[in-house]
Amino acid sequence: MKVQCTREDLVQALAALGRIVPSRASNPVLNGCLMFTQEGMLVMQSTDLDLSLTIKMPVMVQEEGSTVVPARYFLDLVRRLPEGEVDLNWNELSNQLEINYNDNRASIRLNTWPPADFPSIHPRARGNSLKIDGEMWKNIIKKVIFAAAPRELRPNYAGVYFHFKNGQLSLVATDTYRLSLLTLPDTVEIDPEETGFLVPAAAITETGRLVEDKDQLEITWDLKLVSFQTERFILTSRLIEAQFPAYEKVIPGSAELEVYADKAALEACLERASLFVAPTEHFAVTELKVGDNALCISAQAPQVGSICEEIPVEGLVEGECVASFNTRFLLEPLKAMDQQKIRLCLNGSSGPVVYLENGDASYLHLVLPVRRVNSPE
Repeated sequence: MKVQCTREDLVQALAALGRIVPSRASNPVLNGCLMFTQEGMLVMQSTDLDLSLTIKMPVMVQEEGSTVVPARYFLDLVRRLPEGEVDLNWNELSNQLEINYNDNRASIRLNTWPPADFPSIHPRARGNSLKIDGEMWKNIIKKVIFAAAPRELRPNYAGVYFHFKNGQLSLVATDTYRLSLLTLPDTVEIDPEETGFLVPAAAITETGRLVEDKDQLEITWDLKLVSFQTERFILTSRLIEAQFPAYEKVIPGSAELEVYADKAALEACLERASLFVAPTEHFAVTELKVGDNALCISAQAPQVGSICEEIPVEGLVEGECVASFNTRFLLEPLKAMDQQKIRLCLNGSSGPVVYLENGDASYLHLVLPVRRVNSPE
């Protein structure tokens, strides 16, 4: 194999492939990246056996061939090369990849693995599919992914649920403390049959890094796999084989109290409140109190002090509502929302707060309250 490419293109591809390589590989060759030439392209693949990534990069092919290079080590080397053209020449006899740069006045030799040792990656999923604009997909990820649970803590919740119902697709993520729900617009062609599947959060996050606004992203799935494909890459992941909770049951049908608040003002107050963390708690807790056409945001930490701010709200406020929440959970949906006016639906001290965007019913975020250590039984 002998090809010529730019350092910039090579770094970009290797950085993405390196994120797929497992940190602790059961087989040393899984630390590698398979490279081979195909139709004037350099095709590069990496896998951790659950998630597989294929990237196609246009290059000048002088000789066909294939090899497996240590992915992260190769990336570190290429990052340290000067800007410009890079020649890659695999020597079959020495089983080394020769990296030539500086107009072939300098070279590096890198040990490689035989291509036959590299495991077969997942084939592209075969089944139903839909297409989404890259810009829309990145916005979807921004609004949903942060609510998924860490894989090591709650594997069954460490993903985004694709729920097809009544001709619409809803994407849902929850860690059991909060929930994000986004329903796609009717411009996306959807199979009317009700079904659902759970995609690992790691796969969703990686597509957000890979896809560009101008891309047309095709999502294909079957009973075991899901694939995300553009002209430049194919990312295939195993589905999480677990029953996603009946999330619709936890969304209140109506609210005890609804008000409208300015997103920027609310976000700024919560940022300040997030600094007050009590030593008996692992996170900042903020109390929301609605009454007299104002939203009072307060937090306290015995070793630090306290904060109490009021911001004006719109809406008919009858009575009073007080509840405490994890401050970070209140902040994160605000950073993802697009509208400047937010509708807050409160449901008493033991019920969730629901965020909605003014004039847009497609996105909903729900946060469950916390009970303070010193709260009465």
